[in-house]
Amino acid sequence: MAPIVIGTRATPLARIQADLVARRLGELGVDTAVRAMSSQGDRSLGGSFAQAKGVFTGELTAALRDGSVDLVVHSLKDLPVEDEPDLVIAAVPERERPFDLLLFAPGLETAGEADASEAAPALATLLDHGDDALEARARPAGEAFAPLPAGARLGTSSPRRQAGALALRPDLVCCAVRGSVGRRLEWLRSGAIEALLAAEAGVLRLARSGELDATTAAIRGFRLDLRSWPCAPGQGALAVQVLRGGRLDGHAAMAALDHPPSRAAAFAERSLLGRLGGGCLRPFGAWADAGEGEAEEAVLREAHALIAPDDWREAAAVGEAPGAVGAAVSTADGDGVDLGALAARIERGLAEFGAGLAAGAVSRPPAAAAGEGAGAPSVEHLAGGGAGAPSGGPAGRGATASSGELPDLIVTSSPTTVRRLTGRLGPAVRVAALPATAVEVFDTPWPADRIDLDGPRRQWPWLLVSSPNAARVVAERAAREPAWGRLPWCALGEGTARALLAAGVPPNLAARASGGEEFARYAARVLDPRCPLFVPHSARGGASLVEALQAAGRQVSAWAAYTVHPNDELDWPQGWQAAHARVLFTAPSAVSAFAASGLDWPGSCWAIGAATAAALRSAGAGNVKCAQEPTAAGIERLWLDEVGNRDPRENG
Repeated sequence: MAPIVIGTRATPLARIQADLVARRLGELGVDTAVRAMSSQGDRSLGGSFAQAKGVFTGELTAALRDGSVDLVVHSLKDLPVEDEPDLVIAAVPERERPFDLLLFAPGLETAGEADASEAAPALATLLDHGDDALEARARPAGEAFAPLPAGARLGTSSPRRQAGALALRPDLVCCAVRGSVGRRLEWLRSGAIEALLAAEAGVLRLARSGELDATTAAIRGFRLDLRSWPCAPGQGALAVQVLRGGRLDGHAAMAALDHPPSRAAAFAERSLLGRLGGGCLRPFGAWADAGEGEAEEAVLREAHALIAPDDWREAAAVGEAPGAVGAAVSTADGDGVDLGALAARIERGLAEFGAGLAAGAVSRPPAAAAGEGAGAPSVEHLAGGGAGAPSGGPAGRGATASSGELPDLIVTSSPTTVRRLTGRLGPAVRVAALPATAVEVFDTPWPADRIDLDGPRRQWPWLLVSSPNAARVVAERAAREPAWGRLPWCALGEGTARALLAAGVPPNLAARASGGEEFARYAARVLDPRCPLFVPHSARGGASLVEALQAAGRQVSAWAAYTVHPNDELDWPQGWQAAHARVLFTAPSAVSAFAASGLDWPGSCWAIGAATAAALRSAGAGNVKCAQEPTAAGIERLWLDEVGNRDPRENG
């Protein structure tokens, strides 16, 4: 018999996994040869590719179909749930540890960790735990995430991990770090991110193969408990895939490779996802435990699942905890668990969750309440009880708001953004949207011909997304021109990172920087100096950012991708006095538009972001306060700092 040709991705971890299968087949007396190939996902670093199906498996299955290889080895969690009629998973070898690890950057000052029952162990210690101690050493997810400092940048491109982490810690900033496990650990060591979520199976396989060097010694972390933090369906398991009806379908070597309990548990997890109508991109985790039955058949003993609704990003983008539905089932007898009943419980929970969202939606007052004349603010009364919102609000609890009264807070943005940012203020606080600007996107070609991806991946160009407006423009462009989605993206500031999350494409990295000089220092620390930077910016700004990057020696390609027009009819609602007004400015462009309007500055100017606060002070505004974070919680804190629990109508 000719040697069996094993197809695999070319990454270090994938090669290790293929070698595991080759070694086991060799023990069974079967000759093999390994052929490594690149996948679509391996040829991309962009966050948008984390949202595409089959990017790590398509080339492998194509090679299997054309006869270039005899079998392929996948991470089972990367395979789409839908069956492919001409292919079959011939074997699932014994499963590696299915846990997720939450890893901390070296030297990270964790919050309150000294009060925890056990400090985070070093990575090597964590991996050395014996198999009989794994569950005992795992930490409940809420306890494991608690030590992270406020606003920490968390590396993960998985929607499941993003939604789960933000449900526990909505202040975190998710970064879709991509690349091999080793590369992601490099991002962690460099300080580009403060924490990283990774599958223990992959890290462990690298460690056993000597692929982790001494620089990982300072990394610490926790193993996450599978009952409070279910893994991706099939995580830790390998899938040996062959052609249905081909020479290896039903081969004795495939049967010898297969581990029935691992197959039963992993397929039960995938079955749950399939029953719920989702794929590998759905924010869904499931873990099942199986053992040998009386007839040597695997029997499911326990299953746990956790899912976020499809609109989880809407809450997360403004710093609110996404809702989640969890369910579990176990059995003490030998009959196994009922996956259908478990899936039905989850579906009922999602339906109830959706009904709760509808009940807490924003209610609009009659049109007369919006004020008279063009450019007047649109007043909206915010209903309490929405997802993630407290009952009532921080001010005027129990008070009623009539449609004829003036707003307590004006926000210089669209009604949709206003509703998201002020959802924690409660129904008694009257909030008005006063859009100060409008964005015009230029329908001109972007310089895709300058993208050179032939060099090493760590020297690929980075797309710098400099503002929330730029985030929306870039996300829309990448949807039309996928070349831009292949590049890694870096957000300038937390507000920009959250705007990208809202668009469904979290950035690969997020710099804590308010301008070009700060970003240049960040880039010098975490990006190869040979990485070109692409900067689409507003025609009314961006020059200072580009100049600062060029002065730091960076290679920059910059172009005007959009412009921001001021609202020429900006005006106060009739009868409101500027001296008593509170206005939340959401961007420097809103400050410029307001200054050009000739209106008197309000008595209290609130800002989202240091750049907006600086623009207010430079324009001559007084009593400037800056939100600590660009989220609903940040706006709530500003309100409490100034108004406290007083009735908002007490302006004196």
